[in-house]
Amino acid sequence: MVKIGMVIGGRYEIQELIGTGGMSDVYRAKDNKLNRNVAVKVLKQEFSENRDFVAKFRREAEAAANLMHPNIVTVYDVGEENGISYIVMELVDGYTLKQYIEKKSRLTISECISIAIPIASGIEAAHNNGIIHRDIKPQNVIISKDGKVKVTDFGIAKTTTSNTISSNVMGSVHYTSPEQARGGFSDEKSDIYSLGITLFEMVTGRVPFNGDTTVAIAIKHIQEEMPSPRIYVEDIPISIEQIILKCTQKSPDRRYQKMSEVIEDLKKAYISPDENFVKIDTYEQNSVTKTNLDSMYRREKRNAKEAPEVTNPAKEDLVRVNNSPHPSRSLSKDLSNRQNPRASRSLSLSLSRSLQAADISRALRRERIRAIPRPLKR
Repeated sequence: MVKIGMVIGGRYEIQELIGTGGMSDVYRAKDNKLNRNVAVKVLKQEFSENRDFVAKFRREAEAAANLMHPNIVTVYDVGEENGISYIVMELVDGYTLKQYIEKKSRLTISECISIAIPIASGIEAAHNNGIIHRDIKPQNVIISKDGKVKVTDFGIAKTTTSNTISSNVMGSVHYTSPEQARGGFSDEKSDIYSLGITLFEMVTGRVPFNGDTTVAIAIKHIQEEMPSPRIYVEDIPISIEQIILKCTQKSPDRRYQKMSEVIEDLKKAYISPDENFVKIDTYEQNSVTKTNLDSMYRREKRNAKEAPEVTNPAKEDLVRVNNSPHPSRSLSKDLSNRQNPRASRSLSLSLSRSLQAADISRALRRERIRAIPRPLKR
């Protein structure tokens, strides 16, 4: 049990509690040997009692201590005393990125890029040294009072397993990658996904997935489409939108493969924010952007003109679907019986709009049919 005034490791005098997280508490302390202020992160008791966890924590914290980069909080010392496992780190006088976002509601695009590039640079340095952070989130990014951006909390995140998806780490699950949520293998691309979610929160002021429980949120990361940030902030430049969407692809193979690629595109976005230079396979995207929506509806409208024999079948089909005990089966059978593929696409579009107007989308969702979204207002 850590108490104010106690000395840890024979030199670190605990002064005050300055932060707390799911697995650790952070204290301001005085290094009496070197006469400087430091931050001491202490593993919570429930984790300190697990010897395997503590051993992994110590090994990985020692590896993190070898990281020397201006955008990474420096680790000075690692130790254990009387059942207390701790890490001694550089004390950064400032505030977390989470606090900054909450203060400003959402950040400007220039602020987002100016903060995201140092974060990515710090993570890249870790990756180059064989260390995966696995817990990138605004709470683990510190902005000093002189504007320096530093990533912290290396080591603890790497020891996290599926057992830590609990109420104690609600903050982390909002940023976790689908493969981490499934308890599978994670690598550099998992950190890239979490950086994409962090970027999303910076530009919109909110996280893309929320829920009542950590399990519900984790399932959304696995199953649900990534929403475009333009849904919440319409004037987000297309380059930033596409960077976020590429970072947060469900499949790791479709994301940026290296953090250096993210940095390169962020620098381009700073110079030419309205240029659409990000390479994403539009047929494999998890989210539909405004541009894709507009082109899709123009294409469907053109196809509808080329298939006059089925230009207005929605009313009949809506009645037939509503009267059927199994709407999805009735709809699927009706579409499969149509020989003209263009007619089928036209029917699908017009029918989906009528279904939305009739307010039966809930029933269709229960049958796991995804209706085509309504066209965006110009």
